[in-house]
Amino acid sequence: MESSVVYPIVLEKTDDKNAPYLVHVPDFEGMTQGADIADALNMAHDYIALAGVQMQNDGLALPSPTPLNNVVTTDEEIKTLVLADLAAYRAKLEKRTVRTTVTIPSWLVAAAKKEQINFSATLTEALQEKLGLSIQA
Repeated sequence: MESSVVYPIVLEKTDDKNAPYLVHVPDFEGMTQGADIADALNMAHDYIALAGVQMQNDGLALPSPTPLNNVVTTDEEIKTLVLADLAAYRAKLEKRTVRTTVTIPSWLVAAAKKEQINFSATLTEALQEKLGLSIQA
């Protein structure tokens, strides 16, 4: 099972003010879009990773990447490659939780318990924010 894949994409500028970059993913015969080039590249990564994980789950072979030289574009379009780490994406999709031990000052534990703060939820939220991750565990 492949863990990282690289596929070509084509970025097309549109008149859509909310998502002006349309992303064509030729090898998956699909499209996504982004608010700017960075967002469009992230959306392409997510599209490829999700499609790849779904295909692997269904026991299907991933399509062979088209060589970048063979991707046809207009003068206004941008073609590039996107690396998608399927193993990392699969791990993000996993909803399983694990028990871990943390060490924090006793006074902080007492204050948090007094306020009825859920330690697991708070630590999860803080780690997601610190790591810049948006997928809920």
